[in-house]
Amino acid sequence: MFYTDKNGTILDINEAFSRHYGHTKEEAVGQTPKILRSSHSTQEMYKRMWDGILSSGHWRGQLINRTKAGRELPVFLTITAVRDSNAAITGYVSSALDMSDQMALQNRVAQSEALASLGEMAAVVAHEIRNPLSSIVMAAKQIGSGRLASAERDMVLKVLRDESQRLNETLTNFLAYARPRDLKLERVDLNHLINEVCRMVQSNRDLLKSIELKVSLDKSLEPFALDADQLRQVVWNIMLNAIQAMEGRGTLGLEISHGPGQALLCVTDTGPGIPESAMATLFKPFHTTKRQGTGLGLAIAERIVKTHGGRIDVKSRQNQGTMFTIRLPIQE
Repeated sequence: MFYTDKNGTILDINEAFSRHYGHTKEEAVGQTPKILRSSHSTQEMYKRMWDGILSSGHWRGQLINRTKAGRELPVFLTITAVRDSNAAITGYVSSALDMSDQMALQNRVAQSEALASLGEMAAVVAHEIRNPLSSIVMAAKQIGSGRLASAERDMVLKVLRDESQRLNETLTNFLAYARPRDLKLERVDLNHLINEVCRMVQSNRDLLKSIELKVSLDKSLEPFALDADQLRQVVWNIMLNAIQAMEGRGTLGLEISHGPGQALLCVTDTGPGIPESAMATLFKPFHTTKRQGTGLGLAIAERIVKTHGGRIDVKSRQNQGTMFTIRLPIQE
């Protein structure tokens, strides 16, 4: 604890101050609290602090201070204004609670969670890579045997292509999640981008099967700042999710619109809907309701949209389908 005058000059400290910060009373008195300031403290933070003190007479919050020896000291600080009989401020009393043990515990918990997440990722990677690899190895052996008829050979070659594509998509998703890229913003025509992704989907009849694709563009929407490559991945991941949910039949809709300061892309499907129990973990990595998949597609999509300053909203009703709404700020 320490006491300052109204100009911030330290007038007195207690023993706990000396014990934690290393400054003796003789060293601290006459100084200002700047002797405690660390590199983590910004002018903006101090401005907010003093705005609060001057308006309400007190402030509470967490800071990382610095001891005389240069060690960082996390504290929970309370500053209270002292007033005279005329309600004029004469000084300030500051008391700090050492948060070192709590911060150390939080760091250990965070490290444990990171290790658990790494273990979960390793298990998912092993599972999602082993399955297509096994199919590829088996198909290669069958082709190498030379005993396949023409029709059987074509079928095995299709397995090779499909499983290779599945393996490539799995690795692409893991790399995108583990090593997120910085945004490369440029003026992008969202209508053109959606048409590109739709052409990619339509070119793969094995993927779309009997699903009808309906697209509604917004010709009045001007190009705005986006990372085109990353947004393509967002749209692809959400469309792929919808296609897989419908299992080969239904309607997949995409609609672009815009309002004040934002563009909207709605992706709707006529699938079975998302179970209520799965909504809370929908965007969490490694959580999936599908038989196959890493559970990373939507996690990556949400992270990319958030990096753009936007958000993804989801509405779903059982047996009536799902709607994903991507909201993006229109930036020049």
